[in-house]
Amino acid sequence: MAQIILSGEELVCTLTANGLVPEEVIDVEIADGEIKIRVRTPWPIFKSLRVGMRFVGFEQGQVVLQLVTNRLIDRFDWLVDKMFAGFPLADHGARWDYPRLYVDVNSLLQQQVRGVQIIGIVFADGQFRITTVHSPGSSPRAEGEKKPPACPDPS
Repeated sequence: MAQIILSGEELVCTLTANGLVPEEVIDVEIADGEIKIRVRTPWPIFKSLRVGMRFVGFEQGQVVLQLVTNRLIDRFDWLVDKMFAGFPLADHGARWDYPRLYVDVNSLLQQQVRGVQIIGIVFADGQFRITTVHSPGSSPRAEGEKKPPACPDPS
C-alpha cells in the first residue's frame, strides 16, 4: 500500500501530462477546494462554459465531483445536462448524473500504469491524498518476457 499526496496543481499537471484530461476541457484550475473547468461547447453562441466542481468523495473506485450550483445554473440545469450529454464521457470512464460527475479512476489509471489500483482519495487541507495498492495479476505477461524482481517484503 502506498499513499501519494498531491496539491491540486500537481494533480492537474500529472493528469494533463499523461493525456487524461479530455480535449473538450480547455482549462482546469483548482482554488479553495473548487475545481474550475472551462469546457469547449459545440454551440456558436457559447464557445466555452466555465463550470465549478467540488470533490465530494470516492465511492466504489469512482471519484465523485459535484457541480457548484448557483441560481443561474439551477435555473438552466437542462442546459448543463445537454452540454454533458454531448461529450464522450464514457470514453473517459465517466458518467453524468446531475449534479454529480462520476469518474472511474482505476480504468483511466490502467491505461497508463499497470499493477496499481486506487482504493481511496481524500481531499483535506488543500491536498489530495491518494491511497493505492498493488493489484497482482493485473497485467498478463507476454511469453518469454522476463519477470521483474519481486517487491521487497515490508516486514
